[in-house]
Amino acid sequence: MSSLPENFDYVRPATLDQLSALVTEYQQKDRSFAFSAGGTDLIPKLKTRLLNLDSLISLNGLTELTGIEKHAHHITIGALSTLSEVADSDLISQYLPTLGDAARKVASPQIRNRATIGGNIMVDNRCSYINQSPINRESHSPCFKAGGDVCHLVKSAKRGDEILCQARFVSDTAPVLLLLDAKITITGAAGPRKIKLAELYLNDGIDNKNINSGEVITAIDIEIPDKCRMDYQKLAIRNALDFPSLGVAVRLSDNGVSVALTGLNPRPGVFQADTADYDSFDNMIAAICAEAMGFAVTYQQDFFPRGYRKDMIAVFIRRGVDRIMKESKT
Repeated sequence: MSSLPENFDYVRPATLDQLSALVTEYQQKDRSFAFSAGGTDLIPKLKTRLLNLDSLISLNGLTELTGIEKHAHHITIGALSTLSEVADSDLISQYLPTLGDAARKVASPQIRNRATIGGNIMVDNRCSYINQSPINRESHSPCFKAGGDVCHLVKSAKRGDEILCQARFVSDTAPVLLLLDAKITITGAAGPRKIKLAELYLNDGIDNKNINSGEVITAIDIEIPDKCRMDYQKLAIRNALDFPSLGVAVRLSDNGVSVALTGLNPRPGVFQADTADYDSFDNMIAAICAEAMGFAVTYQQDFFPRGYRKDMIAVFIRRGVDRIMKESKT
């Protein structure tokens, strides 16, 4: 991998007020910048020249964005809490154990010690045609995400299409957080605002997050469920390092079943089936499996064959349901 470029500034504000003032200054001077927390997603993009900056703003001085706390009936996770801290947290283990399981499945221990929960839900969409070395990318014409005029997955795509880029969403923690109806606090020059995590994700591989330039995620809030019967499974070539080729979160409640998918499309997929709408539990599970499989657009940008990845959606849903049911009986 190439070395880091040397032509950008590095700054590390100590408070959100300092961060806001810095961003305002850069925007007024038309300086390009990016935020870095753990850096596990951003540093490779700099090294492979997928990103060119005037300034790199480190968030690691913002200690107010760390920590995991319980407040009445909800858990607040600071966006700079590392994935290792989430995985090892006693509060997460007690109240949201599947979130800890999902965090534990991300990459390797060394990366989890650096990568943050905020960074994982904000991880950039990936495609095998762009997430490569500069030499590799020179072997084909630049795609839309690289500033070109072609999508190598969908040759008929043209500028102006509703979905311009098919780079896939690859967060492991987001599916679990989506099924927990998590909310995130986003802070910028205009002050903080809170939205549902589901509102963050957009259906395009380039313009994929509903967040303004200069804004950062500061916290994640999750209401503690009365019954947290959940499961998360991940399909990957290696147990460590790899992004999910497919990730499936399942949640069972007295009212039905919910499913969230990652690793397939430009945005996560979330589905709900209500018990009252079906004459049997088996028919409800079959229906949500069919709906989830219908959502998947599996272009050949992964190690696994497209058909196999799509078939594994139903397999993981049924496995998840079985595991939840067995754990509920113990």
